[in-house]
Amino acid sequence: MKKYLKSILTALVCFLIVIVLNFLLPRLLPGNPIAYLTGFAEEEMTSARYEYYENALHLNEPPLVQFFLYLKTLVDGTLGYSYKKEAVVSALVFERLGFTLQITLPAVVLSTLIGLAWGLDCGFKKDRPGEKISSSLLIVLNAVPTFVIGLALMILFCFKNKWFPYTGLNSGDVLPGTAAYLLDRLHHLFLPVLTLTAATVPSRFLLMRNTARKIADEKYVLYAKQRGLSPRKIKYRYILPNIAQPFITMVGMSVSVCVGGSLVIENIFSIPGMGKLLSEAVYSLDYPLMQGILFMTTLIMVIAVVVSDVVCILIDPKLRLGGAE
Repeated sequence: MKKYLKSILTALVCFLIVIVLNFLLPRLLPGNPIAYLTGFAEEEMTSARYEYYENALHLNEPPLVQFFLYLKTLVDGTLGYSYKKEAVVSALVFERLGFTLQITLPAVVLSTLIGLAWGLDCGFKKDRPGEKISSSLLIVLNAVPTFVIGLALMILFCFKNKWFPYTGLNSGDVLPGTAAYLLDRLHHLFLPVLTLTAATVPSRFLLMRNTARKIADEKYVLYAKQRGLSPRKIKYRYILPNIAQPFITMVGMSVSVCVGGSLVIENIFSIPGMGKLLSEAVYSLDYPLMQGILFMTTLIMVIAVVVSDVVCILIDPKLRLGGAE
């Protein structure tokens, strides 16, 4: 129990550090904080405009008051204001978040299921030719950057064979709200989801395979084999329950990795998600928007870590009932 409570506490502390850094960095960096809080250079402003931003950002207030006003924007869900786009940051982020999740969630589910089943099977059938080939291939794939996988799939399936579109989420000639529109969306999402899935399967496979290899020689597994139980029953009723906790923890911690990978993939496939929004914020020096995206990705990570640890506690009777570790 202490291990999972410590993990939850660590995630919350990291989240608080991000909140504090988002507040402090624009005010501690060399130069005028107005430039970092609005994205506009000081020389581009008139004296009236400068005074307006100073009052709007409460820079004439004490730092502690500024911090509580900043916390208020987090509590009320606005996450600040983008002066470059003239919109509330949360509205901009949530407008794009749905597109990012359309890539991230299917990839998380698919990579989890594939990594679990494939890794468990290879760990159970250790030292066989299929296990060695699978492990070698996925070790190599694990070292390949996400953008390289995306570009390779794009060249193979979009440019050489023209099986899939290489840009956007929908074709321009399809009417929204129709079955054709849904199928067209799935057609556009196939390669981005495949890219992120291929990038995240190796880590899940290797963890499950290595853990299953260690436990495959335990006495209760050997006894189950002697009883003549089927390999499927041994894998999923005897081995899996005993190695599920580290796998669930890893999946929870890797959700943020999937979100980060999705930001890269969106730029490759020209998908208007948070990755595109982050690129726009970086190129236009829209610091409030950058901070909002950092806050949201950190929040997703913390939620994923906390949920995975709570699930681990719920599935282990010893932890749930307060027994020994």
